[in-house]
Amino acid sequence: MAKRENFRDYFADQIVTLREFLGEKTNETGDVNASSHSLIRESQARHDKLQVLYAELDKVGAGMIVVNESGDSWALILPDASEPGRFRYSGFRAIGWTTHYTCDTFDEVILEAFQAGYTRVAASDTLDKLSVTTEWIKGCERLAAIQAHQGGELSWIEMLAKFNEIEAKYAQQQLAA
Repeated sequence: MAKRENFRDYFADQIVTLREFLGEKTNETGDVNASSHSLIRESQARHDKLQVLYAELDKVGAGMIVVNESGDSWALILPDASEPGRFRYSGFRAIGWTTHYTCDTFDEVILEAFQAGYTRVAASDTLDKLSVTTEWIKGCERLAAIQAHQGGELSWIEMLAKFNEIEAKYAQQQLAA
């Protein structure tokens, strides 16, 4: 399969393919919204939402944050520090970092984030606000324990014990406050 070059037209290309498959023609004005078929209308709606993300990427670039529809999971778009020359989205929730995905271009990483459910532009200060909360800080400590387990430094039981220590530490701090 050929490598896609224009990620911004992903859904527009899909619309063309659907029109061909369904035997539907674009109307005289070229209006792609004129379709009566739900698959084409759905692809057009996705295309329009994706274009909003690309417009924001063109303004903001690295550091752009996108959010899922329910508003409880975000992704930070940035150059990949562990793979120079590539780009990634790093997913996070109120409890800390959850995932990442690496691509060759900013445009590709936006499409991948969109397809993973991050379909709206988020407030630029989202990460700043979340990263100072107790839940975020606990999540980062849990993540360190998970990474130690994955690296063979902690057994499963030791990792779970570390989780309990983290919870106990913050419970004590809350009682003292």
